[in-house]
Amino acid sequence: MISVFKRCVPSSLSSPCTLTLVSVIILLINQPQSANSHLLSPDFRAMSTNSLVTPQWLLQNLNKVRVIDATWMPADAYATEHIPGAAHYSFDYAYFKSEYIKFDLYPPEVFQKYIRLLGVNNNDQVVIYSRGAASGMMFASRAYWTFKVYGFTNVTLLNGGLDAWKAAGGSTNQETVKPQLGNVDIRSLNSEILANFEDIPFNHLAEKHADYIDARIPSQFTGQDPLSATYPGTKAKGSHVTGAINFPMADVIGPNGFLSQEEVDAKIAKLGLTAGNQVYVACNTGIQASVIFTALERSGIKAKLYNGSMTELAYRAPELVNATGK
Repeated sequence: MISVFKRCVPSSLSSPCTLTLVSVIILLINQPQSANSHLLSPDFRAMSTNSLVTPQWLLQNLNKVRVIDATWMPADAYATEHIPGAAHYSFDYAYFKSEYIKFDLYPPEVFQKYIRLLGVNNNDQVVIYSRGAASGMMFASRAYWTFKVYGFTNVTLLNGGLDAWKAAGGSTNQETVKPQLGNVDIRSLNSEILANFEDIPFNHLAEKHADYIDARIPSQFTGQDPLSATYPGTKAKGSHVTGAINFPMADVIGPNGFLSQEEVDAKIAKLGLTAGNQVYVACNTGIQASVIFTALERSGIKAKLYNGSMTELAYRAPELVNATGK
């Protein structure tokens, strides 16, 4: 068709050239859309974020990026093996436990000191991976969200984590990495992706145009597993907040890491989110929620992660945990 258009110059509306062009336009208009083309309405989408890299890409670019191993458990995982050159991002140093929040965020200047020790510079591309839960994506996703909430945006995740790296032929070693001190500047927290307790209109989600996604496993969400088993002494009568939507991280993760964006789009489309609403995502401690945050971001949906999550609600405001079942 391209060759026809190059050689054909229409002389009138009835010329064969013009008719050919019109026919092609009609053909294109009547082409059936793919099954996934409208799974998520454009009304829902911001600009999607390509937050993942493949093991093959990292193999080719290992010497051009700053690699971070964010495995938290087991404690000796990093010492046992890691990607060559990877510095260890420890949850025990990156966060602190406050009255209600298990992984609370330090002031920006404190976090800056920590990731400078990991060798992070302003112009680095950081690639984060982990291993274990959620095909290696759970701890890495939490570190990924943390970098972004502190304003460092040139960060991606290794899809599939360490297992995928090794399956692709990547090597590991046990050498402790002591990077040269980095120069990264961290100035503030990004409130566009962080929610505090006071920000969320609990008990008024619909009228305040908010969607609240709970990323805990279904048995915790429904109350099949009593909340008191996880939070002894809580006075909460329910198992989740009124109006919450259950979307566990297992729904977006496969054996090789995150499912394709098309597969995740299809799952998000069934959640019943309302276009234009503020989306909040929570779990128990803000770790599983980071997996869902990343999945939503890939599909172009802006969300705020509630860092306190159920750990805060169960003890600070148990009266808000007032719904059970699906």
